Amino acid sequence: MSVKEVEDVDGHPCYRLVSEARSTRTVDAIYKVRDKVESWRDLEGGFSRKYSKHLREGKYKDDKVVNYFPEQGTAHLYRGNREVPDTMEVKGHIYDVLAAFYAVRQMPLEVGKSIYFDLHDINQRYDLEVKVLGRERVEVPAGTFDCFIVEPELKSAGLFRKEGELQVWITDDQYRMPVLMKSKLYFGRVWAKLVGYRRGGE
Repeated sequence: MSVKEVEDVDGHPCYRLVSEARSTRTVDAIYKVRDKVESWRDLEGGFSRKYSKHLREGKYKDDKVVNYFPEQGTAHLYRGNREVPDTMEVKGHIYDVLAAFYAVRQMPLEVGKSIYFDLHDINQRYDLEVKVLGRERVEVPAGTFDCFIVEPELKSAGLFRKEGELQVWITDDQYRMPVLMKSKLYFGRVWAKLVGYRRGGE
């Protein structure tokens, strides 16, 4: 996961957020994963301006890009290599999955409480609930961290699809780094551990 350079999207400066998932060589033989998800998050408002999915999970493939125009109340969805988009209605400022995740990192977290987002994932809109389950000290290759455990109720396609449940350990400090993820899928459990990080400006 990384925050790239600020880019212009339809005249609006945005943070470009990138999340990439690659299965290990051992897992490749069972269920090969090569996913790349990108979000262009409005610099001032934090909501989504553009969202892109390039998913390769086993035999499953999906390529979609959506541009959001909240001022006009519309979104343009491009599927695969199609040059002419589908036009969808959107109301107000909405979040894609990745933009919502970064928004959670900026919010005060309290065990036992939930955070809610108006989520729009390509062509599906739903109310996303992110539960704050507890606190725990965890050790990963990048170090030992005191963390909040959060659980988003995802309902859309991706590595952590609707069959599974996802929990994320986020550091209990000003950085709120994700250091551990666990997901239960139909074929078993998937773990992702932080092995290294570099903060902006370093």
